[in-house]
Amino acid sequence: MLSFDLMSVPSVEAISHGLECLYALGAMDDDAELTALGREIVYFPCDPRVSRMLLASLDMENREDTPSMVSRLIVGDLLTVAAALQVRNLFIQPRTEGQYRKYDDAMADILDRSGDHVTMVHLFDLIDHTNKMLSEDECRERFVNRVALQRALDVRKQLSRFISRRFGGGSQWFGQKRQEVVGGRAYDTDERSNAIRKCVCAGYFMNVAKLGSGGRYYSLRGNFAVSVSSSSVLHRYGESSEYIIYGQTYDGSRGGVDAKPCSSINGLWLREIAPYYWT
Repeated sequence: MLSFDLMSVPSVEAISHGLECLYALGAMDDDAELTALGREIVYFPCDPRVSRMLLASLDMENREDTPSMVSRLIVGDLLTVAAALQVRNLFIQPRTEGQYRKYDDAMADILDRSGDHVTMVHLFDLIDHTNKMLSEDECRERFVNRVALQRALDVRKQLSRFISRRFGGGSQWFGQKRQEVVGGRAYDTDERSNAIRKCVCAGYFMNVAKLGSGGRYYSLRGNFAVSVSSSSVLHRYGESSEYIIYGQTYDGSRGGVDAKPCSSINGLWLREIAPYYWT
């Protein structure tokens, strides 16, 4: 790979990390050849972890043990998460105490205390329920970045078309059928939340931190301290969880390493989803 004529040659460390990620996802075998799963992942126009997450949702949709309403929603839910991950910030963070009070009120009907991923889906439910984009005034009242929201909707539509062409189906992911289920709340909220976070785990199981004795989270791989970003739902509203999963880390404003988006998970899911990695 280092011999490729690239305009910007990645570092050996970056290449090693990429190969490790592909191997952990099951996309590459011991001989550095693509597996059957890897050959599916390469067709997706997104990060391999996001691709694996979407493939997990397609699998869950067709499994007999998946609750019927979850089966109807899960692919659309994960397409929503995948699209939301492609934009920087869906929410505009308040700055004053008065703004925080308004922010708390605005979040009340979409908040999921499990974390950011399910909350993202609940935000898009507002649009899927009415089949209409939020107005500028609605976005302002809800502290929503309307430009980012529109961009995520466009990405979701593109990913949906791609998956529908590649794997078939798609009639119930969006449109009237989804509108009926979301609008009528004809589903178990815990089942839906667990299903979404399990699919996220399928792609991001390498990014997990465990709560330490001192009240701080430490990554399971590398054992470095991780702080939940102040912009995360978990930071302000989340309940204490032994394990969290996160999308990325970055240098925190107060030093150290911050993580976002973050969601709580059940530690047992890790061995269920990736036993070869967490043994």
